[in-house]
Amino acid sequence: MTFVGNLLLAFAWVALQADVTMTNLAVGFVLGYFILFMLVRGGVLGESRYIGKVSLALGLSAFFLRELLIANLRLTRDVVAVNQSIRPGIIAVPLDAESDGEILLLAALINLTPGSVALDVAPDRSVMYVHSMYVLTVETARAEIKDGYERRILKLFR
Repeated sequence: MTFVGNLLLAFAWVALQADVTMTNLAVGFVLGYFILFMLVRGGVLGESRYIGKVSLALGLSAFFLRELLIANLRLTRDVVAVNQSIRPGIIAVPLDAESDGEILLLAALINLTPGSVALDVAPDRSVMYVHSMYVLTVETARAEIKDGYERRILKLFR
């Protein structure tokens, strides 16, 4: 129901602007979401799965963009610098993710981050093999994936 309310607020915004454009619809949608978020947070509306899921998706997106920036800066430093800190390795990451969507999103985010590649998933889906250019210790590299990406993905999907 909250999503429908968000759409109605977006259309109301477009009507108030008297100019039907995708930009006005997008602005109305964002403003509508903010209004609904504040109403849920203030206790005026009850709990909303929609508001929670969008917040989790935005959190995952922000985390990914931060990791993407850090990985690009690290890779750039190693390309330019004389003393490189590259320590490549392949690690086995035990998966808590079970569905195709969860595993696919995890692999996609790992592959989009410079310096890491998801190589394979075990046939029983219990382990994902990841190549990383920066493996200080296996435990640290594994924890970065599990506590960073996988934990957020599981919150979003469940």
